[in-house]
Amino acid sequence: MFSHSYRLLLIVALSFASLAGCSATIDPQRYDKVSSHHKGYIVGTSLDSYLAIPNEQRETLTGFVPLNLGHDALLARIALIEAAQETIDLQYYIYRDDETSQLLSWRLFEAAERGVRVRVLLDDMQNRSDSELAQFSHHPNIEVRLFNPHQYRTARGLALLSDFDRLNRRMHNKSLSVDGAASIIGGRNIGNEYFSVSAGVEFGDLDLLLVGNTVTQIGEQFDLYWNDDYAIPIEWLTDETTAITKQQIETWAVEVDLAEKFSHGRYDFKKLPIYHRFINGELHFYWGEAEVLYDLPSKIETQQSDLIDSISVLLEQAEHSLLIISPYFVPTQEGTDKMIDAVKNGKHIVVVTNSLASNDVFAVHGWYAKYRQQLVEGGVELWEMKANAHITKKWSFTGSSRTSLHAKAFVIDKKDLFVGSMNWDPRSAVLNTEMGVIIHQPKYSSKVWQEMPHLLRRAAFDIQTKDGDIIWVDHQNGVTYTSEPDASVFRKIGAWFSGIMPIEDHL
Repeated sequence: MFSHSYRLLLIVALSFASLAGCSATIDPQRYDKVSSHHKGYIVGTSLDSYLAIPNEQRETLTGFVPLNLGHDALLARIALIEAAQETIDLQYYIYRDDETSQLLSWRLFEAAERGVRVRVLLDDMQNRSDSELAQFSHHPNIEVRLFNPHQYRTARGLALLSDFDRLNRRMHNKSLSVDGAASIIGGRNIGNEYFSVSAGVEFGDLDLLLVGNTVTQIGEQFDLYWNDDYAIPIEWLTDETTAITKQQIETWAVEVDLAEKFSHGRYDFKKLPIYHRFINGELHFYWGEAEVLYDLPSKIETQQSDLIDSISVLLEQAEHSLLIISPYFVPTQEGTDKMIDAVKNGKHIVVVTNSLASNDVFAVHGWYAKYRQQLVEGGVELWEMKANAHITKKWSFTGSSRTSLHAKAFVIDKKDLFVGSMNWDPRSAVLNTEMGVIIHQPKYSSKVWQEMPHLLRRAAFDIQTKDGDIIWVDHQNGVTYTSEPDASVFRKIGAWFSGIMPIEDHL
């Protein structure tokens, strides 16, 4: 999802949409680009020995470990990178320059030093140092590409205004794969707030550590994007020609004190239960038939969403119930009508999204609020997460001043689970490319459904209507609110203003 500053640029850009024709696009024919591909499952690696999965099971089924806690999700990524012997493929929408991203970059460099091929594919929404990325990419075993980059590297606002139609479309996919043996996909980007390291805001999120047949499918997805014309080598965008050295990396790691930060106090990996499960080979995998669903890179040009087409079929097949977890929820009038019709036909639909106070993008809330009353009066069970939801254990929000839902998942008929990058909004449906995995796993899906009511009564507002108006019921504290709880006047005005702007298709 876009940052506040990018959202403001978006609104301004819409006001100057006529400039979109003055395109300043990247020329993919500027240089020859070398194609490369994933190597499939690599026998004989450390992960192969560690997992010890029978061939038939690995080739036909998928096993997953849910990564609800931010610390667990970070440690799982580090563990895979440390175990890598042949290949690492990393694809993300946001890759910040903070402690967690620095830790990952350091370990990626060390993997490359021991001979691992490292491919890094990042969306270019975020402003970052081209020179530093190029120095990283000049390592003989590392290659960095940016997807759909801005042409004007130092004037990104101007680039957005002059080439809005192209730059408004982003690669929102998120995955990490190692040696063709294991992958992590889900809602998390790379940054402190996604891994319980930020003191300002923490995102409650969900990833899956995957093994089995979907790892190959994720590799195929990565290759499509990596070899696409929109994936531009960082070397094309900067004149930087030097490679960062091992000595420079080691000096830098000492200066920023990375080892100390992640070996003491609340960020001490060795104190985490999942650390000992990794070390002792005690990870518990849920197994089931699964498929990776994803948009093609050509969605940037065509707006055709293979992912949405596949999900629409799955949702139409739902017989009894649907649980939707989406931090940014803009159902549109068509989607609202379909949900209400489904309820009329006997289906139980539960939607969990952010409240105005917990939403990090109030422009989205302004448009979601337009459909809220229709949904509730139509029988949809609607919950909004609190901004101070300090949940422990399985859904951890700890130590931050504000919490925000960021997980993207749904459960169909208590037996099928989808986890991925897709929000329930027009941007995910039409503009951004997305990915996720659908897994037939009744045991875990039922577990999520059964635990959700207790969680929501403690951590969310129950949205109801009274005398024709929306009310927010806080079951934990026995309080009912008649206006957006815990939201500042600034947020309320901002959401209202965004709701009257003609920007729904871009949210």
